[in-house]
Amino acid sequence: MISIRRYLRRVLLISVTSITAIAALWSYHDTRDQINELFDAELAQTTRTVVALYFEYSGELGQDPSQSPRALQLAPTVIPDNPTDAPTRLGHPYEKKLAFQIWRADGEPLLGMQPPGVLETPTYAPGYTHIDDGEHDWRAFTLHDEERGIWASAAQRDDVRDELTWQIAIRDLIPPVVGVLLIAILIPFIVARGFSSQLRISREITERQPSFLEPIDASRAPEEIRGMVSALNGLFARLAETLDKERRFTADAAHELRTPLAAIKVHAQNLMSETTTESSGRAARAIINGVDRMTRVVEQLLTLSRLENGQAVPRQTIDLNRLGQELTREMQPLVLQRELHFHQSLPAALRIESHENGLYVLLRNLLDNAVRYTPVGGEVKLSMVREAQHLHIEIADTGPGIADADHQRVFDRFVRLAGQGTSGSGLGLSIVKALVEGLDGEIRLGPTSLEAPSGLSVHVYLPLA
Repeated sequence: MISIRRYLRRVLLISVTSITAIAALWSYHDTRDQINELFDAELAQTTRTVVALYFEYSGELGQDPSQSPRALQLAPTVIPDNPTDAPTRLGHPYEKKLAFQIWRADGEPLLGMQPPGVLETPTYAPGYTHIDDGEHDWRAFTLHDEERGIWASAAQRDDVRDELTWQIAIRDLIPPVVGVLLIAILIPFIVARGFSSQLRISREITERQPSFLEPIDASRAPEEIRGMVSALNGLFARLAETLDKERRFTADAAHELRTPLAAIKVHAQNLMSETTTESSGRAARAIINGVDRMTRVVEQLLTLSRLENGQAVPRQTIDLNRLGQELTREMQPLVLQRELHFHQSLPAALRIESHENGLYVLLRNLLDNAVRYTPVGGEVKLSMVREAQHLHIEIADTGPGIADADHQRVFDRFVRLAGQGTSGSGLGLSIVKALVEGLDGEIRLGPTSLEAPSGLSVHVYLPLA
């Protein structure tokens, strides 16, 4: 699943890091160029200064260099290295990375100070050159004084420039790196803050009950999703209108069907009492059975319609033992007709705060299913027991049972499994599930707890308080 928040966090962090890295690299190259220019200028200036000072202090200004004294070679001062290259009382460690030399035209050295392998002979090439002493590269500037007939060079080791460039670059890089770290910390909070309105609306939609189709408050919705919120509100309004029409149609149709069905049953009973032939009696009995089935479907539709309309029913204290006895008396004729072994385990003094009518319809539907689908001579059991803060109701039978793959599907409307020999509408378990949810409970299907090769146990868990 694509997350806009994760996308923004990732893209912003990569973008800021990339831009900072490019800026740092640009700054490094620019710093290196500026340092090279500065040191090149210093090399040229140093070369000219050394030549001028040599002739000034030797008293030979304007004289022929061939008449100058013998060469004066200065030994470089030995200064120990230290990790920071900090100056000492003896000088600076960088002195060993600097060199200069003055030669006569014939290559005779006049004055100089350099390490071995550097500026030992004149290059006879004015300008900037590179020198390799076998270990390091040197940057050198050579000056030819035609008037005095001398050559002069000053050189500097390249790592002086590299070290200074890196030191400046590292110091310049610290603030951007710290800034990137701070931005990386702030980006999630900024993005989360920007998406808080969308998340609030998403939670409101997720936490809604299916029957709650009121419009979403769009007053605090950001402009980018205001159109989507308006479209959702329009959809909710159309859904509410459609569901309301469907419920009214179901309720009205079921209600209107009850009267003609009752009249048909009365006429069929009169016909059966007046008929004298066996075939006519069977036909009348078939009509009565069909009307009974149709009447049961109508009653189920009415019950389902009331549940979907969300009609509020006040809770009251229910004596579970009394409720179980009433259900047993109501189911007794059908139990006797099918010669079933019906037994129950009811609490002696257990009460529950619930909807009596809803609980009664729930248990009656489950018991009716168990009795109808259990073959003649089978067994049905009703038990209620308190478990912690819940009431556990179990209705077990020795019927054909339901495959595990169909446990969820049988709660859908008008679903009837193949191979069932009992007539029905496929609404009973749909009503049961709606009732359980309305009572804040839970329903599960499982194998029968009775000693039988097949069967079904329906477990209902209802809160006691």
